[in-house]
Amino acid sequence: MTSPTSRTPGHALGASGGGSKPAKPAEVEEWVDERIHRPLARPIVALLVHTPITPNQVTVIAAAVGVAAGVAVALSVHRPEWRLVGGLLLFAAVVLDCCDGQLARAKGISSTYGAILDGISDYAVGLALGIGAGYFMATFHGSPWYWLLALAGIASAAAHSALFDHTKTRYIARAGGGYSERDEDLGVVAAERDRAWRERRYRDALLLWTYHHYSTAQHAALAIPPAADPAAWRAANAGRMRAWTALGIGTHFALAYLCTIAAYWWPEAIAAYFILCTTAYNLYFLVLMRLESRAVAG
Repeated sequence: MTSPTSRTPGHALGASGGGSKPAKPAEVEEWVDERIHRPLARPIVALLVHTPITPNQVTVIAAAVGVAAGVAVALSVHRPEWRLVGGLLLFAAVVLDCCDGQLARAKGISSTYGAILDGISDYAVGLALGIGAGYFMATFHGSPWYWLLALAGIASAAAHSALFDHTKTRYIARAGGGYSERDEDLGVVAAERDRAWRERRYRDALLLWTYHHYSTAQHAALAIPPAADPAAWRAANAGRMRAWTALGIGTHFALAYLCTIAAYWWPEAIAAYFILCTTAYNLYFLVLMRLESRAVAG
C-alpha cells in the first residue's frame, strides 16, 4: 500500500512539487505490494493520468469498495456467493489503494490532506471488514464470542501495521541514504490546523490535528542519526527489516481477501484469519519487537 501524495482542490495543505530523490530501500517493501498490488495498479493509473480524476477521488473510491466488501461479508451468512464477492471487492480495494500514490506522482502533485485521507481509508476498510466479519462469524456460528475475535484481530492488525511503519521509518533514517517518505514541514501542518480552527473548517482542523500528532511520532524516529557506515549497517539489518514487512497492512489485507475468497468453500476460513492475527501473528510480532530492541541497543 502506498502513501498518497495527492492534491485536494482548494486545499493543497503542505503541497510540494515533484522532484527526484534517493530510491526507497527495497527491503522495506511488502512483497505482495511490490509483486502483485502495485503492478496491477499501474495500467489503471495509465488510464487515469490523462483524466480529471484526482488521487484523492481514487482514495475515496478505494475506501467505498473496501467498505462494500465488509457489507458483502455480513450479507453472506446464508449466501456463500457473497463471501466470494466480498473477497474480490477487498482485493479490488487494495489495488485501487495502490493507485492514488502512483497517480499523484504521475501528475506531480502532493498534499498533506492526501496522506490523511489515505490513512483514514485504510482504517475505514479495516473497520468495515471487522464489523462485517464479526457479524458473519457470530451469526453463522451462533455465538457472540466471535465479535471479540473480530475485535482482537482488527486491533492486532492495526498494531502490527503501525509498528511496521514506525520501524520502517527508523530503518530508513539509518540506512536510507537520504530517502524520506515524510517530507512535510510539521510547522506548516500546525499552522494549517490553527487556520482551519479559526475559519471554522472543523473537519479539516480535526484531520490536521490527528495527522500532526501521528506525524510528530513518526518524525521523532527520523531524529536517529544515520549509521556511521550506512551500507554495512544495511547489509547487517536488511534481513530483519524484510521480516517486518510481513506485518504491513498490504500483507494483512492480502491474507484477509484470500481467506474471504476461500470462505466461499470453507466458511471457517474467515475465523481462521482472525485467529491467525491474534495468535501466530502476535507471537511473530513479539519476536520481531525483541530483535528490534536488541538491534537498537546494539
